[in-house]
Amino acid sequence: MKSVYLQKSFLFLWLAQAASGLGGTFATFIISWLVYDLSGSKIAMGMIWISFMVPSLLTNLLAGPYIDRFSYKKMMIFSEWLRAITFIIIGGLLLTNQLPLIVLFIAAMVAGIAEPLFRPASMAYVASILPKENLQRGNSLLEGTMQTMMLIGPALGGLLLSVFGPSLVIFILTFAITFAGILLLFVKNTEQLQSKEKTPWLPMFKEGINFFKMYPVLFWIGILMMIINFSSGAAQPMFLPYVLEHLQGTEFQYGLFMSLFSCGMVFGSLITGFFKQPKNLRFVMLGSLTLGGVCLVFLGLVTNIWVALVISMAQGIFAVMFTINNTTFYQKRVPEKIRGRVFTVRALLAQSGIPIGAGLGGVLAEVYSFSFLFVTLGGLTILATVIAWSSKIFYQLNVPLVEGAVLTDDNLGDGVLHKEAT
Repeated sequence: MKSVYLQKSFLFLWLAQAASGLGGTFATFIISWLVYDLSGSKIAMGMIWISFMVPSLLTNLLAGPYIDRFSYKKMMIFSEWLRAITFIIIGGLLLTNQLPLIVLFIAAMVAGIAEPLFRPASMAYVASILPKENLQRGNSLLEGTMQTMMLIGPALGGLLLSVFGPSLVIFILTFAITFAGILLLFVKNTEQLQSKEKTPWLPMFKEGINFFKMYPVLFWIGILMMIINFSSGAAQPMFLPYVLEHLQGTEFQYGLFMSLFSCGMVFGSLITGFFKQPKNLRFVMLGSLTLGGVCLVFLGLVTNIWVALVISMAQGIFAVMFTINNTTFYQKRVPEKIRGRVFTVRALLAQSGIPIGAGLGGVLAEVYSFSFLFVTLGGLTILATVIAWSSKIFYQLNVPLVEGAVLTDDNLGDGVLHKEAT
């Protein structure tokens, strides 16, 4: 881990993501609370997520292929400061008691435009400054730190909200996101390593898609993530009314519920970062997704807030174990020149299920119950992973990366790739 810390640019990126993680967690918390406070509608809670995800997907689709043309550093700074400006406006309207619901939907749209610029750029940037042997630990450190901020954020946000009101929460998150952009000014610019050709949008986007033909398992991981994210997209907007109504909890307990999810992710990040990437990656990745689905079913069955808190923490552990190993699997296989494009296609494929789930989740919770919603979503997740367990394509997760290797039906299940004859 020492060699990771000695990277100056990685250090500033690490600190920036910590500040951004705290600000982003406060942002998610306060927007959800404000929408529910102003509307009291479960459907509105789902719609705010749609307002975020649809612009996010469109930004991935239209801007993603161009990310490799520009400085990853400038892209990340722009993303942070655009979000900061948005919350400055919200804070001003809130202080004057003139904050309409529509402004929160617009803010979600702006965040949906800004955030997809940051994630692919940061992933590609990390892969460009760290050697491959340090990627697993570097990703674990970044993910663990971000989840630490998310661990602190919801509970702290709930406490500050109950004591001081929403204005202080908005001030802190605006300062944190702005400071993250300032820290990113000190990372080195890797423009010289990035693509400078003036290829039109469509060929560049196709180039990102065509990479998935080299590793078919990446495509099917994306399909699996799309199904999982459909369930997540339906469940996450409902957590606030779930805690307040179904579990008879408070805003602070909702914050604690979200914080313990992040606590689980921190713990899972520490475990994942301590060990090298597992040889049986299929078992770890599919196993963590299956157990995540089981946790979602249990959330639908329990009525005790403290039991739900434990389940939330377990969900975080399983979620981050999949996320870190999946990200590292991509980073080690994607050529440097097209990383931004491939990561964008990956995000587009995986996240396309979220807005559909968000819209449906609010309706199911409103018409039926939270129990029906979470048991159904958990069952869908389990079904998808059971199919993946029985699919031969996912054995490619266990195939080691070998220079000049090719995937064939003959070596697909043996866990070893052989070099192509020349």
